[in-house]
Amino acid sequence: MRPKTDCGYPQSNLTGFTEPKTGGDLMTFVEQRKHDRVAVDIHVYRGRTDDCPFQDRIISLSGGGYFPRTERGAPRGQPIFIKFWLPEQETLCGEVRYRLERWGVGVEFKGLSNVETEQLSALVEHFRSSKR
Repeated sequence: MRPKTDCGYPQSNLTGFTEPKTGGDLMTFVEQRKHDRVAVDIHVYRGRTDDCPFQDRIISLSGGGYFPRTERGAPRGQPIFIKFWLPEQETLCGEVRYRLERWGVGVEFKGLSNVETEQLSALVEHFRSSKR
């Protein structure tokens, strides 16, 4: 069986973000977040297909997405998969929303089930309450 290369959803028009204000500088992106983020250090397998051949660290997580610390860039709109424990191993799909050169990529989750969304929210809350 060939690895899955998309999330099974139509690619978005990147709603929730405004275009860069000056000359394409990604640092000027203004993001309208729907979910609060929490700082984490979670090792995951990630890739452009659902076989997830690369190891990375998620350093920021929310119910809507995550930021893996990686030097492997990806263009905006690129589907990205991660193998993630919720509490069992799941392969979740997302879409690259922005890239910070030599830092990582901001990824929005796509196509999560209601159960996955609830489990992810519980995980975020766990990290949030453990930091208090």
